[in-house]
Order: sequence, then structure tokens, then C-alpha cells
Amino acid sequence: MPDLKSNMEPLHVMMVSNYVEAKKHSPWMGIFVDRQIASLKRAGVRISIFDIGISHSPVHILSKWLELRREIRKVAPDLVHGQYGTIVGILAAFAGKPTVISYCGSDLLLGSSVSLLRQLFGILLSNIAALRADGLICKSEQLRQALWWRKSQAVVIPNGIDFNLFVPGQQGEARKKLGWNLANPIAIINAGDDAKRKGIDLAQAAMKFVRTHLPNAELIVISNVDPARMPLFYQAADVALCCSMAEGSPNMVKEALACNLPVVSTPVGDVSERLAGVYPSCIASRDPMEFGEAIVNILRTGQRSNGRERVIHLSLDQAASQILTIYRSVLKGQEASGKLV
Repeated sequence: MPDLKSNMEPLHVMMVSNYVEAKKHSPWMGIFVDRQIASLKRAGVRISIFDIGISHSPVHILSKWLELRREIRKVAPDLVHGQYGTIVGILAAFAGKPTVISYCGSDLLLGSSVSLLRQLFGILLSNIAALRADGLICKSEQLRQALWWRKSQAVVIPNGIDFNLFVPGQQGEARKKLGWNLANPIAIINAGDDAKRKGIDLAQAAMKFVRTHLPNAELIVISNVDPARMPLFYQAADVALCCSMAEGSPNMVKEALACNLPVVSTPVGDVSERLAGVYPSCIASRDPMEFGEAIVNILRTGQRSNGRERVIHLSLDQAASQILTIYRSVLKGQEASGKLV
């Protein structure tokens, strides 16, 4: 076990996730975890990764739990970090090492397109894992409040932003690269892998209202775009829409703001906090007319926002520093209680 008061030997963290296998079908799955891992490595943390796969079969899950415990005995990490709640959180919490769990959104909130029973079961697992874990990270205050137990022990750390990648740029040049119309006002929404949960119906209904005022306005739906190309979309668009039914800390909103793109969003996750002091941008209800009016008002300004200056403190390295503080706090607590082996 490394001396926690020394930087001579790096901490060794086992990341437990469920997105590596999913990359076979969605290559950009878990990009935010990948970026977080890269930032932790830059901070001097040694990282091992264990993926539980995408199967929910009880036999598969039990097999993965046993495999995880064998792997932990083999590589001897200092702690385990579960990169989600539900099954990932449970396996991480019972892996036999000090555990940190990051809660990201649908692991604690309703609003997914899967069945209600499955959502409730996942939330139950997340909260059981929270009772067992030594450190709890929530991506937003809303998520922290959604915990059934141990709210006071949870720390809010949003995903960091790569400010070298997400930068303001020339709109005309970005539109040429994407092949977009150079004159039309354009709104974008990221549908991800779950268009219903991301509120595509609201976006489409709101844009119908928008076109009664701005007939040439367009809605461009983004899905499974190479993350390295996403800044082009933010630079080319006139407004980003976040119409989600539930979110933890929507990364699209933070990325858009880093590129000075105005945002219209439903009041989900930490968006109200992110948009505080940002102009032009707006929080709107799920009423298509109200949401549409907010879009029209922004499109008529023709302005970029001051978003970058409002989120500049949310860098990847800053998030890594906060996470590293959690790691060291957990290990010091274990050391003080005599639980470290």
C-alpha cells in the first residue's frame, strides 16, 4: 500500500464500467469516462479497467463479480471506482476493496425509455451500493438529492470539459465543412442512443412553432458523431437544444457553452446552474410553444453566448483533482480505521 502522505508511488485505481463491450456497437460510448481516465492518468493515477459487459443475465453478473474479485486479488489496486450505479455500482461495492461510485443520471433518476420496473430496480441497486461504498460522487446536486441515503457523504463533481477541443470557431467555416446551408438559422439536438429520453418529440414540436416565425429554420439531429468532430457542430449551429426528460449533468450543454453556443434547455440536472449568467440562453418548460418561443428569441438575436467564461472552471484537470481528493480521503479513512490490508 503506498504511503498516502507521499507522491513517490501513484495510487492504483480499478475502474469498473459497462461500456467497453458496448463500444463494439457504439464506438463513442463512454467517451466521457475515457476522458476522465486520461485526466486522472495525467494527474499521476495508475488505472486498470474492468468491464462487466452488457448482459443483464444473473449468471453473467455473478460470473463477472467472481472474475472481478479474482482480478483485484491479482493486480491489487488501492481502490475500486464504479463508473455508474445499478449493477456496476453493486459489483464495485462488493469487490473487496475501498470503493468510490460515480452516479451519472439514469442510475438514480426516472426518465429512461426502458420499463418502469427495470428503472426502479436499477435505482434500488444504486442506493444499496451507496450504503456499501466508501466514497460517493454525483454529477449534479439533483443527483445527490436523489440518493435515498448518505446524501451528506456524496460530493458533486460534474464531468470535466476538454477546453482544448471544445473552442469557439468561425460559423461559416464550420458550416462549409459540414455541408450545411450558410444562411438558415439552425438548431441542433443530440439524440444519442435514446431519442425518446433526449426529448426528440419536444424538439420537433417546438421547431414547428419556430417555423411559424422563421420559416427557414432547421433542426439537425445528431447521433453517434465522432467526438472529435462535435466542436464543428457547436461552431456551426445557432442554438443547442436540451429537451431531455431526465439528466445528471448533460455534457452537451457544457460543451456547447465552451464553444459559446446559446442553449435552450428543459430544467434538468444541473442545467439551471450551468446557464446562470449565460446570455443568450434560456431554461424553458416542456410546453412546445414556450420552448419554441425561447428558440425564436435566441435565433433572432443572431448572437453567440458568453458561455465559455461561465464554465471555464469545469476543466478535465480540475475534475481529476477533485476526484483524486476523494480517493485520498477514502484511503485515509480506511487507514485510520485499520481496514486497509
